[in-house]
Amino acid sequence: MERREQSEQALLAAAAEVIAERGMPRASFAEIAQRAGTSRNLPAHHFGSKDALIARVAERIQERVSAATISAIEARDQDVDTLPALEVVRTTVDLYLRRFEDPTPDERALIVMWGATFPAEAEFEGMLEADRRAYTGWAEVIRRGQDDGSIRADADPGACAVVLHGLMRGVAALLLTEADATDMTRVRATVDEWITSSLARP
Repeated sequence: MERREQSEQALLAAAAEVIAERGMPRASFAEIAQRAGTSRNLPAHHFGSKDALIARVAERIQERVSAATISAIEARDQDVDTLPALEVVRTTVDLYLRRFEDPTPDERALIVMWGATFPAEAEFEGMLEADRRAYTGWAEVIRRGQDDGSIRADADPGACAVVLHGLMRGVAALLLTEADATDMTRVRATVDEWITSSLARP
């Protein structure tokens, strides 16, 4: 079981690297297997299809961002379960944007995969499902904030989830292409001000 887990993680890491460099359409099982140092048949054996592999890459990146957010909150001697939801939103967004100042292949792959869903005929259901998870998660945090009093009661959770997701992805995508365009410390501070002014309960 441990060996299988190790080979899966190697394939996921290789897939992220290949996707970040070549894009999803050109990321073949053969090249991913070669990059991971495994047999050509192993990606199909572990994941079945390219879409399933993409879905797992996206899920792994989301899990890492979530774990990093929890770690950042706990490092301040705070508990993510009792922290006001608005603070969870602010911390998560800021941490996410910080990651794209010096992105790993995983993080680059996330933006490349997101962009690949734009064509009308794109068939990357795994990535679309990852986006749906993100929207659902943000909407739940917004509702929690309305319950704990940190977020405006009149905020629409679904609409806020879309705006937050779009804001994070849009700024992250620009960082990959225009990293020197401006001072990122000021960008993150501006994003934080917008989130606070838009969501904080008066």
